[in-house]
Amino acid sequence: MADQIFDKEIASTSCAKAPLNPRWIFKLTIITTIVFLVGVWGFWDASSVYPKRGERYASWAKWQYLDQAKKADAEDFGIFIRESSVTTPVEELERLQDPETKNRNVQDAANTSSTRTLRASMLVARLNWLEALKVVGHLDEAYTVIESPQRELNELAAHWMSATKPKPLHAFDLAVQWMIMVICWAIALYMLIHMLRVRSKRYAWDADSMTLTLPGGASITPEDLKEVDKRKWDKFIVFLKIKPSHDTLGGKEIAVDTYQHSCVEDWILAMEEKAFGSQEDGDDANTDADTGTDSEETHATES
Repeated sequence: MADQIFDKEIASTSCAKAPLNPRWIFKLTIITTIVFLVGVWGFWDASSVYPKRGERYASWAKWQYLDQAKKADAEDFGIFIRESSVTTPVEELERLQDPETKNRNVQDAANTSSTRTLRASMLVARLNWLEALKVVGHLDEAYTVIESPQRELNELAAHWMSATKPKPLHAFDLAVQWMIMVICWAIALYMLIHMLRVRSKRYAWDADSMTLTLPGGASITPEDLKEVDKRKWDKFIVFLKIKPSHDTLGGKEIAVDTYQHSCVEDWILAMEEKAFGSQEDGDDANTDADTGTDSEETHATES
């Protein structure tokens, strides 16, 4: 009950122009900052963290490919030196991704009795390597032409035999991070624009005439109020229903957010009290009337 007590005198003299509510500004600023930083996190992952992980996985896949190519020498002598390089990576990837070719290589690689088991294992590993390069945008000759297969195999083996296998990177992973960035920055921009729009709204108050000037320039007094609808009061929204006699707002319902600007709530409550009287006074009067009736009945009984 104490929170609902309204000091009319303070409300009428507090401020002539409604400033933005500091609590509302703080809340929106914190939320906007958090959303923006989540977008920064998405951008950082998409532009740096994930590509580096993809490059590491591509390096690991290259090691696996060269290792399989080296083993394939036992089945087709000289294939390691002769066919390790991929001079046309885009075309080779398309060929290896062909469903029929891919299934045949996978089946032969798993079939130890096949005459091309080792070569098929090499091609399966090559497909995995080329796909990893494509995800990070490195599917070109600069990354697929291998001048010295044995030297590169030795260097990669020295590194990856003592390192942890990186998690594969998929194109979907990058797309999700870019999407997080776009969505979060769009929301942050919308909230910033919303704050600027709210800041542009102006509420003014003339305490002597109890005139409230709304954004847009229209003014209302307690005599212009038909009803103060508080159906969304818990959400700090109040609806001012204007009498038809008002020059510009006649018959309209004006929604006012009392949380965004300071003083506005007090001004509206002052206008409501002026126009319709105090609800508490009405309750007290009803209580007094009921008490008086009871007293009379008691007195008559005693007599």
